[in-house]
Order: sequence, then structure tokens, then C-alpha cells
Amino acid sequence: MPALLTFVRTLPGATFLGSVAVLLVTTALAVSGAPLGPDLAAARALSRGDGPAALVTQLGSGAVLYPVLVLVAFGRRAGGASWRSAVLPIVILAAAQTLEAVTFVTLARPGPGGGTVSFSSGHAMAAVLGWGLLAREFRRRVGYLLVAIVALVVGLSRVALEVHWLSDVVAGWAFGVLALVVSRWVVVPDVAPSPRLTSSRWAWALPAFAVSVPVVPLFTVPGDDRMKDLLVYYGAGSFAGTGSDVYEFRTVFDMPFTYPPFAALLSEPLSRVPLGLLQVLWAVASLAALVGVARIGMRPVVERIGLPVTLAVLLVSAPVRSHLRFGQVGLFLVLLVAADLLRAHRRRGGGLGVAIAVKLTPAVYGPWLLVTRQWRAFCWAVGVSVAATVAGLLLLWPSAEEYLWRALWDSDRFGANDVVGNQSVRGMLLRSGLPEVPLLWLASALVLVVIGTYGAWRLELSGNRLGAVGVLAALSVAVSPTSWVHHLVWFVLPLAALVAARRYWLSLAWAVVLTVSLPSIGASGLRAGTAHPAFWHLVIDAQGLTAVATVLFLPLLVRSRSDRELEPAVPGRGEVRRSAAVSERRSPR
Repeated sequence: MPALLTFVRTLPGATFLGSVAVLLVTTALAVSGAPLGPDLAAARALSRGDGPAALVTQLGSGAVLYPVLVLVAFGRRAGGASWRSAVLPIVILAAAQTLEAVTFVTLARPGPGGGTVSFSSGHAMAAVLGWGLLAREFRRRVGYLLVAIVALVVGLSRVALEVHWLSDVVAGWAFGVLALVVSRWVVVPDVAPSPRLTSSRWAWALPAFAVSVPVVPLFTVPGDDRMKDLLVYYGAGSFAGTGSDVYEFRTVFDMPFTYPPFAALLSEPLSRVPLGLLQVLWAVASLAALVGVARIGMRPVVERIGLPVTLAVLLVSAPVRSHLRFGQVGLFLVLLVAADLLRAHRRRGGGLGVAIAVKLTPAVYGPWLLVTRQWRAFCWAVGVSVAATVAGLLLLWPSAEEYLWRALWDSDRFGANDVVGNQSVRGMLLRSGLPEVPLLWLASALVLVVIGTYGAWRLELSGNRLGAVGVLAALSVAVSPTSWVHHLVWFVLPLAALVAARRYWLSLAWAVVLTVSLPSIGASGLRAGTAHPAFWHLVIDAQGLTAVATVLFLPLLVRSRSDRELEPAVPGRGEVRRSAAVSERRSPR
């Protein structure tokens, strides 16, 4: 037993357990969720034990675990521990249950009692992790033996109740032990993280397992139904190559091309690659872009918790999952803007101009460049975006008239704008039940642009470039006519600004909000009618509301902090003269 405990407490042990979980998931997908041989045998053997099983299964639920963990938290607090340290086991259990639900929500399979179940037993996972956290608190090795017995009984009770198959229970056990192992390196945000977590080569096991969350579901859909937005780029590029109007293109799902002509011009080479190969290459390129976004746009986060953990958190987040699911371009645009505005180079603004030519929403950075007198960057951004747009219009001339006079102004081309996936201010107003008044949305957007640009201006003056870029990233989500969940990848920039300002608990809470599929959960609750509709509308809009809150309050939260760890922007000649004048005025005579 001591040797086993030593093994599972190491990151290599976590790697082994994670491999078991991934193997189980892969096997279940290979048989389309059908029960395995051991599943059927265990169901037959335990089918008569449903009486006591209903009582035993509650040991693994929050109804027992959370009150016990609360009592332990009060005991630790009485013993001199800080509140943050005392409640950490409760936070770990809640976060793990959330992550388990999010991870396996798309892996449904036929259940033993009829209906569908997710490929993991939440009760089995909670029994391992919850009671394991308690055993760790009391520091008695015999406690881990008791945990193993309780977890075994709770897991088998789920089989006896015909709620889960045995393989679901085994997956839950593996997930719980993996969470228990990883939780050894979870620390209170105000405490420096363990070097073993941030620098160990075994820490790369975390993103290696996390990547299965967005990637594995891709293999559950046919190739011609996979990455639907990439199919739009693929088909529009083909239309562009034949000289046809790309805005007349529709996929088999009746999805049109909604981007500027320059984006169609970039898509034309994609149509020459076999679709299956293109989907693989797009997924690999998206993961590479994610690494770039983490290293450049989330540098304070990487310095805090390490690149492997940062990537693992990003991979399980709803925006990144949605980006890979639909084959979107958001990560590439975030990387382009972050590399352009957060790194020192003499042609700053050029990358932003390309991003605007591909998608219009990054144009919110233009007024900020003006009010902060970054003339050279503003000229580069305008010049590149105009040149690229004109090139697209001229080279795709059959599409020019349609884009300029109709597609550019028709937001309904994006689909129904009131669906829960639209997290922009306009989407929230359409779902509010208020009469659709375009002037109301335009007025709201204008007010947010003014407030966001002013806040970014103040942050730029204080030397907090990351904060300024983060405010405008959130602004692009809020004021866009449509901001689907994958558009929320822009939130990585303001999230990094919060971490740079040492707002660790707020950053952690926001990361949880972005991990859970709140729009889907809220829509399901609204249909079920289990609570007041206003509550479920708040759940649906929670992620979009964080964009508005960021525009309003991020400048206040991070204004006193300077992103000194970022490379300074290369100043223009006018900026150099102003800096020299200020230094001369401040220097002692």
C-alpha cells in the first residue's frame, strides 16, 4: 500500500491513470457506446441489489461530502489556517465535478435502464476525490484504504441501480484518482505554485489528456458533418476559384459565407486540399495557435502556473472546445492581434489590419489607436485593412456588389440571432423579450465603445498595455451583432490582465464560467421550467454579461497594476519626443 500511494502521488502516476481513462473513452467510442462484455456481466451479477444500493450510493454525493468538508473547513480555520486554505478541498471537489460533467457531456451512450447516460459515473468520481481529500486532511494511510472501499461500494451501487455500466464506473474512478493526484499541486491563488507543477516534464501529461476533451468528439461525427464552419470556408474558397459570387454559396446545412471578400481570397487555397486532410491540418494548426496565444497573450498566466497547466485550462474551456468543434478562425485572429499589439516591432498595426480585413470586429482597436496618438500603428492598421479589402473586392469582383450593398449590413445571414449561443449585447436584448428596436442596440453599442475606448486609453497612459488590449477584446465580443461561444476566445486577453494585476480569485471564477457550457444548461433549465425564467435567462447570458462587465470594470480592477513583464511597444518619433519632454520636465534642476 505505501508503494502504491507513492506511485499515485506522482505526475507519472497521473499519466498512467489518465491513459486508462482515455483508453476507456476510446474503446467506448469504437463500439458506439454499446456495453462491453464486463458491463453486461456486472449488470447481471448486481441486478438484485438495488435495495441497499440506493442508500449506499448517497455516500458519493454532495449531500454527504459537502457538509463533511464544510465541518473540516471550520476545524482547520479554528486551528489557525486561512479561510482560503480551509475551503480549498470544497473548491477542488466542486471544480472536479464541473469538469467531469463538461468533459463527458458529449459522450452519451445507451444506459442499462434505458435512456442515455454520460460515459462516466459522477458518484464514483466524487467518492474517490471527496473522501480522498478527507483522508489527506487527517494524514492517515489507513484512510486511503477506507476510501478505496467506499469508492468501490459506491461505484458498484451505480451498476446495481442500473444507472451506469461498469466501464462508466471505472472511468469515474480513474477520473477521481487523477483529480486527487493533480490536486496535490493545487494551491491557494495567493501562494506561489509548486515548481513541480510548472516545470516538470510530467506536467505535460495534463494538456495531453485535456486535448482529448475537444478533439475526441470530432471523431464521433461523419467527415462531411465535421467542422461546419470550416466547410463554409472550404466551399466559399471553391466558389472564389471559379469566379462565382461567394455570398451565394450555401453548405448542405444552408450556412452562407459571412466574412469580407479578403477572407474568401485566403480560403481559395484551402479548397484545393482534400477535405479530410484539411480538417486534420486545421485542428493541428488551431492547437499550434493556442500555444502561441498562451505564450504571447497570456504571458502572466504562464509565468504563474506554467505553460502546460495554462494549455490544459484553455483546452477544456467552452470557447476553445467550440472553436475546434466548428473549425473556426478565432484563435488565429487572437494570436495575430496579440502578437501585433503586445510585442515590440516597427510595423505595429499591420497584423491588426489583416485581422480587420478577415473579420470586422477587431476594428474596435482603431479608435483606441487614435486617442492614444499611436499614429504609425493606426496608419498601418487602416492601410493594411483597406488594401486587403480592396484586393478582395477587385479579385472577387462578382462578389463585390453583393458584399457592399447587402451582405455587409445583413446580420440575419449569420442565422437566428436570438439563439442562446449568441452572447453579444444584441443577442441578449433579443432574448430579453423586449421589442426588437435596432436603435436600442446601436445606442448600447455606442455607449460601450465610448466607455471601453476611454478605459483602454487610461490603461495605456498608465503603462498597462495588456489591460488596454484586454478591455477592447471584451468590447469586440459585446458590440458585435453576433458573438457565438467560440468568439469568446478573445477573453484570454482580459483574463491575463487580471492575473497580471494579481486578481487571482476573480480570474479563477471567470475561468470556471468560461469552462461550463452555461448557455446550453440555461436553455435546458428554461425548457424544463424548474426555476423562474429570469434565473435561467441569467444563466444563459452569464458569459456574455462578463464581456459587458469587463468593459465597465476591468480598467478599475487593473489600473493600478502595470504589465511590466511585457515588452514595451516601439515608440514613434512623436512619442519619443513627448517622452523626452516629460523626462526633462521631471528631472531635477
